[in-house]
Amino acid sequence: MRSGQNIVLFLSSLPVPKTNRYIRRKNGWVFKSPRVTLWEARALWELQNQYNQESLKKPLSVEVYFFLPDKRKRDIDNMLKTLWDVLERAKIIENDELIWETKTVKVKDAGISGTVIVIKPFRKPKKVLEEYEKRLSEFK
Repeated sequence: MRSGQNIVLFLSSLPVPKTNRYIRRKNGWVFKSPRVTLWEARALWELQNQYNQESLKKPLSVEVYFFLPDKRKRDIDNMLKTLWDVLERAKIIENDELIWETKTVKVKDAGISGTVIVIKPFRKPKKVLEEYEKRLSEFK
């Protein structure tokens, strides 16, 4: 990714929440449900068809737009965990630790289901951070 250049990726569905990903058997074995396995395979295929460059290795800012087909309540943080994992497995980002800034938007009752991911180079907001650091030290 060149400086100032954004990567925009699309997924045809919403991520399966991370909390619902694993099923435990009596013998202690853990496995993913078929629903999760299918979503991951499809998401990997879709992402790899859109991005075939080297993995991103620098701090990133990521915007995610979840287009929700109805008004059901969904937990953003569990969906994001699943999304970060698949971005790593698709070799778009080297490690999800590189995501330093996120913005997440739910578009409810959109009539369509899908996810839009915008990846940008992270830019440190120096003035804002200096102000917060000062105020935080005064707070303690």
